[in-house]
Amino acid sequence: MTHHLRCLTIAVVVLCAGSASAQTARTGRLMREKLQHSQRILQAVTTSEWTLLQRETQALTTVTKSPTWTELMTPELRPYADGFQRALADLSAAADHRDYDAAGRSYLALTGACLACHKHVTNSRIANTK
Repeated sequence: MTHHLRCLTIAVVVLCAGSASAQTARTGRLMREKLQHSQRILQAVTTSEWTLLQRETQALTTVTKSPTWTELMTPELRPYADGFQRALADLSAAADHRDYDAAGRSYLALTGACLACHKHVTNSRIANTK
């Protein structure tokens, strides 16, 4: 499972890097912060560092309550954000229960929500330039 988690993290990094030029400075900062917390969550999951997992999950949850995040939420992006926030809640529960398998599944759901949203935004931008 560790290999799959690393592959997803690499995919998120590549996807974020590829779309960074189309972002505002504020959005770019928010996405980089999100990425940093996600990377530390991966570290916590793969090393079973439950305290770190809980701390980083809470930090990422705080990001989703920021004004910049709220400004980004359009009706089209809401389903992706909801999936992201559900995955964060599941990660927090997995940390509380020290459940490695649930933490792994929740991390995959978290990165999957990121990838799906970034794909949607990228496809929307491409469609708008045609």
